[in-house]
Amino acid sequence: MTIRFGMKRVASGRPTVSFVCDRCDREIQSPLDGGLEAIECPGCGRSHPVRLDPATLELRLLRRCLRCGLERLYVQKDFNKKVGLGVFVLAALLSVPTWGLSLLAATLVDLALYLLLGDVALCYGCGTQHRGFLRNPAHGPYDLHVAESVERRRTA
Repeated sequence: MTIRFGMKRVASGRPTVSFVCDRCDREIQSPLDGGLEAIECPGCGRSHPVRLDPATLELRLLRRCLRCGLERLYVQKDFNKKVGLGVFVLAALLSVPTWGLSLLAATLVDLALYLLLGDVALCYGCGTQHRGFLRNPAHGPYDLHVAESVERRRTA
């Protein structure tokens, strides 16, 4: 979650990373501490290196992925897409008996969540989610062209 003071955004909450283990496909979520060099999977015990320098943690400004080191990141709202879709499906089903007021209510709920929820930075290469960092202006919204070029480089 981020809090705004004037025009400056201040990151709140503890910085964390979330990713899927390469070996057992279990989701790993770990808080970032100063001396952290690797994150161990609770499922299979595999150690995943973390590229965390003290400046990144101190400034809370993310320049590259902390797992794979790729500089290509994108930002999106930190909200479960399936839940959001479910809200609008329910509102659509209720739109006939409520004369469309349920769609208006769902839109207002969506707007409120958009304004209240923080951002998450995701890596194009490995999909790691970075939470608790300031929004870097170099990281924009998802771009299909960037995703395809990163995928082409990985497979080449």
